[in-house]
Amino acid sequence: MTLRAVKNCFGILCILAASLGAQAPAATDTAKPAASLDQPATEAYRLEPGDTIEARFFFNPELNDTVQIRPDGRISMQLVGELELGGKTIAEAVRIVQDAYARELQTPRVTLQVRSFAGRKVYVTGEVNRPGVVSLPGEMSVMGAIADAGGVRLTGNRKQVVLVRKGPDGLPVMKPLTLLAKGKLAPDAYLQLRAYDILLVPETRITRMDRWVEQYIKGLNPVNLSAGFTYLINKSSTGGLPF
Repeated sequence: MTLRAVKNCFGILCILAASLGAQAPAATDTAKPAASLDQPATEAYRLEPGDTIEARFFFNPELNDTVQIRPDGRISMQLVGELELGGKTIAEAVRIVQDAYARELQTPRVTLQVRSFAGRKVYVTGEVNRPGVVSLPGEMSVMGAIADAGGVRLTGNRKQVVLVRKGPDGLPVMKPLTLLAKGKLAPDAYLQLRAYDILLVPETRITRMDRWVEQYIKGLNPVNLSAGFTYLINKSSTGGLPF
C-alpha cells in the first residue's frame, strides 16, 4: 500500500465521518506548525461524560459522594444541585465544586478523584480478527492493541500499519508505522497509544480503493465517531487535510 493510497483513504474517512453528523470546531489558526505524533501528551486530563468521580470533603465527610458525569457533562450533588464538569481538568472541577459549596459550608475543602475513565479507548480496524473499540485502562503499545483486537488476519499486512492521532492543534495526524524490520519488531511496534487513537491494519496489497472503503471505512461505528473520534472531521468541511 502506498502512502498516497493511505492519504486518499483517510480523506474518504473524514468525509464519511462528517456525513454521520458528528460536530467538531473548525481550526482557524493557520500559522501553527504542523502537528507531530512525537510530541508528548502533556495536556492535563479533562473529564468526559461517563467518567466516575469521587468527591471527598475534608470537614464535611457526610457529603462525600461518588457520581458519574452524565452525557450532558453535568453531575448532581447534595445541597448545590447541578454542576457542569465535562471538559474540565481536575483542578478546574475542584474550584467549581468548592465555589458552589462556599454558599453552604464554612470551609468547603474538597478533593476529586477519577475512579473510572469512560473515554480511555482506541479504535483498531482493517485486517484484524476483531475490529472495533479496544479499552485503554493504562499504557498500551501498538502491538498490544492489535493483539487485543485478535491479531492480524492472514490477509493483513504484518509489517506496516497506519496510526491516526489527534494532534496538539486538534487536527488529525496520520503516520505509517513499521512493525517489523529485518525479521524483528521495530521501535514503532512499542509506540504507546493515546485515547482515541485509530489503528488501520491494511491488506498485504490493496488492489481496489472501493474495497478498502467498503471493508474498513464504512465499518466504523457512527456511535464511536460521534464521541472522542470527532477530530477526524475538523478539516473535512473545507476539503483539506493537515498533511
